[in-house]
Amino acid sequence: MDQKDLRMIYKNGAFAIPNLKLETYKDDYFKLEIDLESDVFYDLRVSNGWLPYRINESSESDLMGIRDFFNQNCNSFFFLFNDDDLIGSTMHIGNYIQCLCISKKYQHKGFGLFLTKYVVNTILDKGFNCVELNVFADNYIAINMYRKLGFIVM
Repeated sequence: MDQKDLRMIYKNGAFAIPNLKLETYKDDYFKLEIDLESDVFYDLRVSNGWLPYRINESSESDLMGIRDFFNQNCNSFFFLFNDDDLIGSTMHIGNYIQCLCISKKYQHKGFGLFLTKYVVNTILDKGFNCVELNVFADNYIAINMYRKLGFIVM
């Protein structure tokens, strides 16, 4: 965990969520996801000096490693689309939310709340009694969203 991270935990029950169809990761989604993360996390990567600034500009071997990671976790990697347009994605590993990413075009429209609720419910359905995640300490929008849902700082 980076010193700029906050560790948050959720210990409450499942959420009521709308019946929206999510899809699990397929290798066909690799470029969509890499481009989404490159766009959404660009400013964060620049402000922290993390190279490459855009993940889609990683070396071939790094991209192969990322692709392998996605494929190994395909059953816990979920995608929400509006027709063919990627709204966002989320992945969990065990009871840990590995990532949550919402396209800039769809931010501040409730999709982050929906995907968080969805992944929390998925984790709880697997028998875990809590959900954990890390968030950058200066990502106030995300922290406030997680707090609104009942996450607390550990």
